[in-house]
Amino acid sequence: MASIRRKELDGRKVSWEARVTIKGHPSLSKSFKTKKDATEWAQQQEVRIRGGEKVSRKSEKTTVGEALTEYLSAHTTTVVNADREEETVSTLTDTKRYGVESVKHHLGDFTIDTLSHKVISAFLKQLQATQIPPPANKVKSHPLYDGDRVRTYTPGSARKLFYALKTAIEWHSHEYHYPLGDKFEAVMVPAAWAAPRDRRLVDDEEARLMAACDGMYKDPEGWRLLIGLALETAMRAGELLGMQWDEINFGADHRFIVIPKEREKTRKGRQVPLSTKALNILEQLKKRRVKAESRVFAMMPTSSVVLGRGFKRITKRADCANLHFHDLRHEAVARFFERTPLQTMEIALITGHTELKTLQRYANLRPAVLAVKLDGYLVNREDEKKAKTKKVAPVKTVKSKSKLRAK
Repeated sequence: MASIRRKELDGRKVSWEARVTIKGHPSLSKSFKTKKDATEWAQQQEVRIRGGEKVSRKSEKTTVGEALTEYLSAHTTTVVNADREEETVSTLTDTKRYGVESVKHHLGDFTIDTLSHKVISAFLKQLQATQIPPPANKVKSHPLYDGDRVRTYTPGSARKLFYALKTAIEWHSHEYHYPLGDKFEAVMVPAAWAAPRDRRLVDDEEARLMAACDGMYKDPEGWRLLIGLALETAMRAGELLGMQWDEINFGADHRFIVIPKEREKTRKGRQVPLSTKALNILEQLKKRRVKAESRVFAMMPTSSVVLGRGFKRITKRADCANLHFHDLRHEAVARFFERTPLQTMEIALITGHTELKTLQRYANLRPAVLAVKLDGYLVNREDEKKAKTKKVAPVKTVKSKSKLRAK
């Protein structure tokens, strides 16, 4: 049952304490400035408990920083490294983990209760107007990077931080059985593709990239094979770097790579079929395999962020401006549309896109390619039309001599 008690502080300040005590459930209490607010809260909690809902005041006592720390700790696993030593690694993607850490830095001091949708909306708005600070250990600008350019967070980056926060706090609320209300539903989330990239390889850029790999200090051939496989499979950087040998099927009739849901962005898992060229690349990698390593690209870093730094050096040498490693995936998907008879749904199964609208962004076929296809189609249609309308010469009938005499 619920009870309301008047409290006085120093004989002057009055507050009202609401207490809900129901057998079989932990007691709840909270102080309010008015008796009306205390009564309403007590009645709400009593209705929720009697309705079978688990009720907790954890959200009032826990900060966002504490909740996110718990979330990060819960999503770890222990693995044995190359030195046969156990180490704890995160099971989250780099993007999700960095997003959680960033939100923890910005909003960590709020309690979960005071983290309202207004606070979150204001944070996202302010973030997009905030200058990204330079690294704390920066001494001078690196020649490979435009480090002196003033940058702000893009809408896409703000969106990633929002969903990192939402996922972590929802996990925490499920763990400790407290409601979240409309914290996240009432927020206007920035658009995912406010400024989508459409960078494609042009002219001889692919050949220049391969040649530029020679300048890499560590394993230039490995870099060439990685770039080649990315262009053949449209796999993401993290999927390529984490790929294991036992996930590859080299069978003659069933050639594919299995991407487990743990390493797949949409957490659904998929199979990537292997073209003849992709299979040849994997055969080359197989010859270079180190027995103790289970990763296919054991010579490469495990982090896609570190990979991006190495790829930046290659693009600089190849004189390929504004080219990111993820653009190779975009190029590969576009080639599926240009060079194969695959339908959109079939390509989606290969690439792992869950929204066809997103996949359609990749299908920005070059006008010249479309013009050639259109010309070929029109020529075929014209030939078919001529074949159908071509008149067959009539067969002349010759009357017999007997019929002529009869006349």
